[in-house]
This record gives sequence, C-alpha cells and structure tokens, in this order.
Amino acid sequence: MSGYKQESIAGLAEFIRNSRRTLNISTAELADLARAKARAAGDNIGLSQQTISAFEQGRAKRMPGWAQYVYEALSELASDEGNRTFERGTASVDVEVLPTYAGAGGGGTGEGDVEKIAFSRALVEYELRAKPKDLLAIQIEGNSMTPDFQSGDQLLVDKRKTSLAQPGAFCLWDGDGYVVKYLEKIHDSEPPKVRVISRNEIYRTTERLAEEVQILGRVVWFARRV
Repeated sequence: MSGYKQESIAGLAEFIRNSRRTLNISTAELADLARAKARAAGDNIGLSQQTISAFEQGRAKRMPGWAQYVYEALSELASDEGNRTFERGTASVDVEVLPTYAGAGGGGTGEGDVEKIAFSRALVEYELRAKPKDLLAIQIEGNSMTPDFQSGDQLLVDKRKTSLAQPGAFCLWDGDGYVVKYLEKIHDSEPPKVRVISRNEIYRTTERLAEEVQILGRVVWFARRV
C-alpha cells in the first residue's frame, strides 16, 4: 500500500483490522495515536474506539476524514524506519543501566561500567511508547522517597521527558550524585526556581534555581521485589 487514498473503504477497513492484529493494538490505543497525529497536524478530530470498530465492520458509506491519521499511525508502528520499532523477533529489549544507584537521599555518582538489562518489549514499546535508547534503568537506595519508592526498587526513567510543565518524580543530578525527587516549578519566581520534594516527611523540601537542576528524565515505571 502506497497510501490510504489509493484504498477502497473495504480495503482500508481490512488494512486497519489486520494491522491491529499484527501489532496487537486495541481500537482504543489506535484512536489515541490517530488523535495525536491529528493534533500534530493542527486538526481536532473526535475519533473513538467505537468509530474505528464500526469502520472495520464495513459500516462506513464514505471515506472518513480521520482515515489518513489512522493509516499514518499504523504505518509508523509497522515500519522499521518509524519513530518506534515494533519488531516481533524477540520478546525483550535491552535498556542501559545507571552504573551506580540513584539515591533517595544521598545519590550515586553514575560512574562505572556500562551495563544493560532486559525488559519486556511490550512494556517498552507499547506501554511506554519508547525506544530502548530513550530509557535508563536505575535502582533506588535510601528512604527519602518512601512510601512511593523504596530502597531496592527498580525504576525506568524516560530521558526524553525533562519538562516541568507537570510536577512529577524525576531523576536528577544534585551536585554530588543522582537522586530521585519530586520536582515542581515555582510559578512567577524570578529568577526561575524549582521545588525539590522528598516524599518522606522527615526530609525537608528545598528550593533550587532552575538552572542548577540537571534533570536526567522523568520516572515512568517502577518494580518492587515482594
């Protein structure tokens, strides 16, 4: 297929249905991806999973306006040259590990031999919408972020996500080592400042100049040993 415009309604419906099965993606997930494509193009579409399901079942009488965004989303997922790789050859991918722990308190320096650890391909590529190179695996040590994160927890940090537009848990360099803290931008501060927050209330909240805060990425996943 060279483009959705060359397809009949029935042909496109079959393409969507077969592509979803191959990629193991739901109509809800596909609708989300297509809406994101539309927003990026400056188009606001009200696409739902029910609409896609109805189209797949042959209920459409004409080619819908959202078809190009669904087609683009599926083509990107299936393409080796897309923004993400969804190969099915193996069930896991290797993610680089921060050589030393990230402290929930005092932090590790990040010095040491580079290692990698295997994570589920479905987790990395489908759930987190990332490539292995976008992520860094780290291990927590210390108690300043309990109960949310505990010593020994394994976290995945998305290095693409460094914006403080929304508060959240981030891995950052505090001058002595890598730490995991909640960060919150202090609005209307001059010069710009960031609030650095420990979840454990025995540790005090601090304020830092935004230019001093070196963010490695946002925490997007964690696992804990039982």
